[in-house]
Amino acid sequence: MNDKRLIFRYFFEVIVIIFSVTISFYIQDLLNQKDKKELKNKGLEGVILELKKDEQSFNYSDFYNNRRLAYIDSLFDLSFPFKPEYVSGVWGNNILIENKKYFEALVSTGAIEFIENTELQSELSNYYSFEYSIINISMKSDDRSYIMFSEQIVNYQLDSIKYGSAGVLTKHYFNPTDIKQIRRDKKLKSICLDWTMTIKLESERIAQSKKTIEKLIRLISEEIKI
Repeated sequence: MNDKRLIFRYFFEVIVIIFSVTISFYIQDLLNQKDKKELKNKGLEGVILELKKDEQSFNYSDFYNNRRLAYIDSLFDLSFPFKPEYVSGVWGNNILIENKKYFEALVSTGAIEFIENTELQSELSNYYSFEYSIINISMKSDDRSYIMFSEQIVNYQLDSIKYGSAGVLTKHYFNPTDIKQIRRDKKLKSICLDWTMTIKLESERIAQSKKTIEKLIRLISEEIKI
């Protein structure tokens, strides 16, 4: 009889231990999920900050590209009196500064898997992998045109440079005789016409990314509230 009671007691203790361990793992799993969700939300808040940085950068690119396009037109349109800005305003390029540390942290920690909205997951991946990539390609083409323009424009005599400060354009002053040749330079004009197409394509891709940013911020805001 005592043996049966002893066996029953041991059996009961084993059941209690197994139950306790199971509950412990269950609670730990819940805590881990809670931590991941909190990490996801913090990461997404950071993504919004970086998206807003991209938006500011793209807004400046719009302004800069529109100004370059206008100056290219004016540089070769002989009905406009020449201004130093026509060369100085064109003589530059765009670069993509990537802001994606928070997105990369979401991926590396696995917190991105806790995003409940699958559309948001897809849009984030598309923005940082595809849209960043095609804008970067456009800006590299922009840089190649800038280098070709530079290689051609240095054939002309530069008399002086007036350096600008923040928000003020640096001006390049060429020899008056050379200015006439610059405006009639067929190779330079060909480079600039090709450059115009590159800048326009770059601007179109930036415009699309700005729409994506607007959508992402809305989707992220909804996700954080869940």
